[in-house]
Amino acid sequence: MRAFFLHKKRTEDKPVDRYLLWALIAIELFMSFSFLGYLHIEPISLTFVYIPVLAAGCLLGPGASTLVGAVFGLASMWKASAFYVGAGDAIFSPVSSGRPFESILLSVGSRVLFGLIIGLLYREAKKSRHPMAGVIVVTSIGRTFHTFLVYAFMQIFFPESSFGVANTFQDMQRWDFIPFLLIVNIIIGAAFRFCRSPKCRRLEKRIMAADQANASVLHGRKGVRAMILLTGVASFCVALYFTNRIGSMMESYGLRLSEEISYDLMHLQIQFLFGIMSLAFLTILILSLYQKDLNYLYYEARLDGLTGLLGRQLFFQKGEELLESLQEQDTARDGSGCFIIMDVDRFKEINDRFGHPAGDQVLAAIARELKRIFEREAIIGRLGGDEFIALVYKPMKRASIETKLNDLKREVGKIALEEGHVTCSVGVIPVEPGYSLEELYLNADRLLYEAKKKGKDRFVFGYRYTDRQDVGR
Repeated sequence: MRAFFLHKKRTEDKPVDRYLLWALIAIELFMSFSFLGYLHIEPISLTFVYIPVLAAGCLLGPGASTLVGAVFGLASMWKASAFYVGAGDAIFSPVSSGRPFESILLSVGSRVLFGLIIGLLYREAKKSRHPMAGVIVVTSIGRTFHTFLVYAFMQIFFPESSFGVANTFQDMQRWDFIPFLLIVNIIIGAAFRFCRSPKCRRLEKRIMAADQANASVLHGRKGVRAMILLTGVASFCVALYFTNRIGSMMESYGLRLSEEISYDLMHLQIQFLFGIMSLAFLTILILSLYQKDLNYLYYEARLDGLTGLLGRQLFFQKGEELLESLQEQDTARDGSGCFIIMDVDRFKEINDRFGHPAGDQVLAAIARELKRIFEREAIIGRLGGDEFIALVYKPMKRASIETKLNDLKREVGKIALEEGHVTCSVGVIPVEPGYSLEELYLNADRLLYEAKKKGKDRFVFGYRYTDRQDVGR
């Protein structure tokens, strides 16, 4: 169980996986509330609605497939809560069945369990010597396993329904069973293969780079949540309006709708809105990812070619946007963000003695260490030559910053030269209200000069931390 949650956490840490998870949830809702999930063309009757659960388990892991399975179950429970559904479907509704706990276990519990187990099976299959073969095997048993679980829950909680695990074999004997498995295997196999392809990895890299480039923009998230809430309320109002209009229209023709019919009309209208909203969300998500891919090409063109860090212009552009958000935070308890400037000690000597290619290797190595140490809480740039800058946007205590700087000094000292070792000098100034990025840069540069005067290979803090003292290490 501990390994399951650790895997889930690793999955959630990747922005691209979050996009994929949201997309699969939207697809699940769209299929649940459209004919694509339940295709009935006589004599064919195919249920595709559980495919997003398989895709989540195969591509993301058991945590994601469990969540998508829960969405599947909730949608099923909602659809079963109308008056027009048959007695066999009514047991899936906690309202219609009269036994809410058992219905919730049947509708949601069986799908959650299906998502969890199928995700774990996919995880083991991908660890095998032949991952694709393993994925095909798990996908092939997916329909039967889902059917088995649903019928088993029906047999346990609603024995009077006359459905049980024996009905699973009837499903396997349908003439369309094998063609259906072929379709599902093609879909899941193609998705699995694409996600492991170099093209997908390049796309993932671009999307992650674009997200990291905008990760420092801290404002606007509350506005997005408010917009989502308002959209939901507005959608409900639209459904209520159309239900009332239909009732008024019927009355104008001398037909009076009962409360049950009015409820079912409202129920169907909400299903329609869920389907349209999920389709709109998918469209927006695809367009957004496409735009991120294009933005990355523009963004990449403005990076420093040697180190991959932000160039001067891009750093100061993003830094000003970031500083505005950072200065609005209350940093009294959690510390402050800071501006860091550093350069390589005696870098001209390195170039003169060992050649410019060796100097370039030193700069690239230092850039890698800066990204490793600070990338999750700072934007990092190269001013030019051997000068690097960073704006730490997450509030940090000075002790934490010192720990990171000592780590940086230690790793820079490991950079190999034919003679001696590489050192660096650093100036650090805290971010406080009222200071522009240019002013922070000038003050940090002054502290860098002090570090040079004190013997190099050290960092010097500015005085505007809480204890108002300069510190050199």
